Amino acid sequence: LRGQIQPIFVSIDPARDSLKALRDYAKDFHPSYVFLTGAPQQVQAMAKKYRVYMSKADETEDGDYLVDHSIVVYFHDETGDIADCFTQSMRPSDIVEKVVERMTFVPSY
Repeated sequence: LRGQIQPIFVSIDPARDSLKALRDYAKDFHPSYVFLTGAPQQVQAMAKKYRVYMSKADETEDGDYLVDHSIVVYFHDETGDIADCFTQSMRPSDIVEKVVERMTFVPSY
């Protein structure tokens, strides 16, 4: 099953998360991750489609800032449709169980 899963990380802060910044950030993740960003309008459209909450805090004097956002993992099926979603409050074992169930389900017609 592992070979059928493609983890994708989508940045919600294109102003700060350049491709170079994402490449540096990717070093902390498994090498199979794909990191994506886009133009601000594209990111906002994606956030709206997936109902992602995001809010940029006021910048500090040195120009730094935080972005508050929802933390959700969306699990898509082989056709690209959302099959499930997982939040940070879920136990990893429950997420694994749901993923395995969805990927091995055989309908009994």
